[in-house]
Amino acid sequence: MRIFMVAGVAAAVLALGAGCADEGGATDAGASAAATTAAASPSVAGGEAACEPIKALQVQYFDKVIAALQKAGQAAQSGDSAGGAAALADARKLATEWAGKLEPVAGQVSDPELRSAVSQFLGQLKQFGTGQANIAQIQTAAPALTSVLLKMCP
Repeated sequence: MRIFMVAGVAAAVLALGAGCADEGGATDAGASAAATTAAASPSVAGGEAACEPIKALQVQYFDKVIAALQKAGQAAQSGDSAGGAAALADARKLATEWAGKLEPVAGQVSDPELRSAVSQFLGQLKQFGTGQANIAQIQTAAPALTSVLLKMCP
């Protein structure tokens, strides 16, 4: 199950971030390793009503964003600048959609620690989606969100 894989997104995104900005890229193995290391089992703490929608959005968007980023990296590695740019644009569009769906859920979070983590990740996701941040900047908020989700959401 790919719940709590935001750290995987961040790691894969980080691997592709510098490459996409300068038309370089990362390998599928790097993204797979990132996703594997990000998997973790949730704790038994809970009670936060926003947990399920947050996890559902992760499941809905994680694979799509990773696929677009992998496609961008592969295109860049093969010298297809136009294909890389198009795939990166797709990843940005997906990030914007994800942020748009996450924002109302973030407003429902009652726990201050979870609210802060979701807010920080949401901000980075929005900035990436609009091109105001590079992919690597998501890395700062994603692990914090994953850590708090693992603690708060059963």
